Amino acid sequence: MANKLDLADAQFIGYWFGKWNGNGIIGMVQAMNLTKKEWVKLKSDYPIEANMDESDIKEVDAHFGLS
Repeated sequence: MANKLDLADAQFIGYWFGKWNGNGIIGMVQAMNLTKKEWVKLKSDYPIEANMDESDIKEVDAHFGLS
């Protein structure tokens, strides 16, 4: 059974293809209610770089104060 991070990873893959209907990556992060702790774990447990542009990763990092 998928956990919340599995579902978040799936949404990021969907974002890569659809750019979240033009609302931007942060809009998607907020819609998922993704937390900073979850984002850090997601990045460490999944090959996120394969599904997201480096600029998107940096934008989410900045959103969570990681840059």
